[in-house]
Amino acid sequence: MAHPLSKLFGKRLRARRQALKMSQAMLHEQTGVTASYISFIENGKANPTLDVMAQLADAIGCPVSEMLAAEA
Repeated sequence: MAHPLSKLFGKRLRARRQALKMSQAMLHEQTGVTASYISFIENGKANPTLDVMAQLADAIGCPVSEMLAAEA
């Protein structure tokens, strides 16, 4: 089971990626993270490492700290 912060990261990753009109395949091409693993992250079924989070966040132009910030 994914950690709540991993689930939050995945939710925000999907929202930002879709806002940028970027497919999971396009994100894969930029980061090297497989599209299937991106899908697992976005669906809250994976616990990505900080390194993977940083790669993905950088590719969508959003700091990891913002991706993990508590919801107000």
